[in-house]
Amino acid sequence: MHIRIAINEDLQSLTPLFDEYRKSLGQDSRLADCKEFIESRLLENDSVIFIAFLMDTPVGFIQLYPSFSSLLLKPLWYFDDLFVAEPYRKRGIGTELVKKAKELADETQVLAVRREKIEGDGFVPIETLALFETQA
Repeated sequence: MHIRIAINEDLQSLTPLFDEYRKSLGQDSRLADCKEFIESRLLENDSVIFIAFLMDTPVGFIQLYPSFSSLLLKPLWYFDDLFVAEPYRKRGIGTELVKKAKELADETQVLAVRREKIEGDGFVPIETLALFETQA
């Protein structure tokens, strides 16, 4: 398995994975909209996406969004998006994606957190955020 930061050339690989991710969360397939969304993230460089490959096959991704915490007085990276395609689950790929994201957070001295759940108006109190942890 190989994991690396996604680049513009990964758009065709990421689009169906992102669409499958959204469908796994109960959303309808919107392949064109997913392509536009991922393309914007890659072009605007406003998130970090790690993509996992087995051989040359894209099998999963994790996406981090930069932010700041006034309460903690630190930059943060939220990760909302973690997905491994169904045929490749139970192989530790998700764990490895999380580890890779945590390595980047550690290297750049940025606190990384995971949003557990977004409800209502979309605001999540900082106390409800779980610190980024890898799970074996």
